[in-house]
Amino acid sequence: MANVFEQALDLGEPKRLLIFGAIAESGSIGAAARELGWSQPALSQHMNALEKDLDVTLFDRTPRGIRLTTAGQLARIRANEVATSVTGLRNDLAKAFGLGGRNVRLAGFPSFVIGPLAAALGRLEANAGTQADSPLHHSYEVSEAEPPEALRMLDDGAIDIAFLFHHEDEAPPELPGHMTVDLGADHLDLLVPERWNRAGQIQHLNDVAELPWIMGCVRCRSTAERLCRTAGFEPRTRHITDNPGAIQSLVSNGLGVALLPRSARRYSQIPGIDPIALAEAGARRVTAMIPDGLADASEVVDLIDALRASDVTGGGAGADGIAPAVNSAGATGTLTDGYSDSR
Repeated sequence: MANVFEQALDLGEPKRLLIFGAIAESGSIGAAARELGWSQPALSQHMNALEKDLDVTLFDRTPRGIRLTTAGQLARIRANEVATSVTGLRNDLAKAFGLGGRNVRLAGFPSFVIGPLAAALGRLEANAGTQADSPLHHSYEVSEAEPPEALRMLDDGAIDIAFLFHHEDEAPPELPGHMTVDLGADHLDLLVPERWNRAGQIQHLNDVAELPWIMGCVRCRSTAERLCRTAGFEPRTRHITDNPGAIQSLVSNGLGVALLPRSARRYSQIPGIDPIALAEAGARRVTAMIPDGLADASEVVDLIDALRASDVTGGGAGADGIAPAVNSAGATGTLTDGYSDSR
């Protein structure tokens, strides 16, 4: 018994069905010929062959164009299904293998990858799936790396964009031939076990000077230690992990206190924790470092726009949200105005 592919091939070239769909959509053979860039006689020949293969009349010619027969109306439905299937295959291949557009290699720190970056890439995928006539599909490849490693990868050419952070009292990272997009201020909160602060007595860093500490990655630990020393004490480190979920779990179980960026709790919150906003803890700046040659590329602009729409730091617009970007001349503007130049 012939399988479904053999049955379909018995009808002749599948392309003819797509050509018929274009004619039905345009309303006339002449209009379809102009749109497809074919000659009108060539389309007529294909339609004569298709009607012969199907053994039906698909449309009647009128002075105003064509009028679909009942058979033609059914064939038009199938033609649209075939066109959608072929377009869907192209999109699937583009998403899986980066075909048809640039494959942009990204690296970012864990809480950024699991939160705003994943949300932004999901937004781009959803938009691509709803725009059949959209330009070439962009493909993105994600690696997880802390800022120092991501910066090295960018310098070595292993990635195209590095997502970094630095505390506001530190100098921002720089790399010749690259520019920096400021994605916002990510405030640090002091996390304490809820039962340790029932009376609300913890209001400053020195209020937890005698308590055990849970530290994060090397860079985060350096920042926390510096802030504690500024507050007048040396933190007593009990546990170390660069997993935001593990830090929260340790705090919630009464094993210590920690400083954690607000965005790290935006996508995964563990109960039993009292997050305390302290002005003295400050904030870290989240940035994207991009080679000069890629700054205006559509795939980069689209990604930055999607990140902005995803609200990277979770603070919304204003002081806690997308902060002004400062260029080398000292002028300010939001991300919608462009990039800040760190060269």
